Amino acid sequence: MRNVRWKYVLLWALLILSGLSLASFSYRIIGLKKPLENRLAKDADVIWSEITASQDKTVVKVGLKYVDDLSLAHSRIEETVRDILGSRPYELVLKDASNETLEEAYGSIHYFIEEARIRGNFGEMARESASVLKQAGIDGFRLTVNGGRIYVQLRLEDNYLYRIVDLKEGKGGTEL
Repeated sequence: MRNVRWKYVLLWALLILSGLSLASFSYRIIGLKKPLENRLAKDADVIWSEITASQDKTVVKVGLKYVDDLSLAHSRIEETVRDILGSRPYELVLKDASNETLEEAYGSIHYFIEEARIRGNFGEMARESASVLKQAGIDGFRLTVNGGRIYVQLRLEDNYLYRIVDLKEGKGGTEL
């Protein structure tokens, strides 16, 4: 062991570790981030996207224009993310153009949505929500139940709010 030159062993170990770190970083940027950004940029409903990769999961933030059917747009974007990331854990975050009036309107129907999520009374949710939203002056709204989620779209002039509620508690997915 006396003939071992420890400074050279440590130098080689440091070089190998640096090379592996660089390779991992490059793979995340070139192999995942750029292809995903390019595919999302081609989607007509996407305004911008931001991808942040960490060891635990990849966070994909997407600025979305106003869409006629949030459930279709969300499903398409989620499929794109799944195609690129495969089985890696991710979180999809959709950004809207909400304002205080729309937030308050959503707050006024939130309990109907939560009750429908638990009890399954979606018809009652739709009727009660429509009544409350019309009283609040929100004429542009759409509630959709599709794929294990409740999709809420509210629109007032140039502002719009999107919310996605999973029907099963504890399920991963989209955050807004």
